[in-house]
Amino acid sequence: MSQTKSLATKPQKLVGNWAQGFALDFHSSSSEFMGHDEYGHPMFSTVRTEVGESLYRLKYSQDSAEVARLAATAAAFVKSWKCGAQLIVPVPASRRRKLAPVFLVGK
Repeated sequence: MSQTKSLATKPQKLVGNWAQGFALDFHSSSSEFMGHDEYGHPMFSTVRTEVGESLYRLKYSQDSAEVARLAATAAAFVKSWKCGAQLIVPVPASRRRKLAPVFLVGK
């Protein structure tokens, strides 16, 4: 069985009504407004983090290969955290999608 390489992360602590929570990284590191397209829609030049790019590919291109990469990255973070976690709760998106990345990675 081949081992999937983890993505580079910069874990971000999440504050809320729970003991501890983390995001693996920000989605993007920069985004610059480039103007509007011919339909009046805003266009941006966005630089994504490794985690952000992987999630983007899974979410918008339905690239199922990214599930293993994101899951391996999350597993590596949890193991390094050494918190004794007994449960990981994937937080669903506010909008339903055919492909729900958070549930695929959580599984």
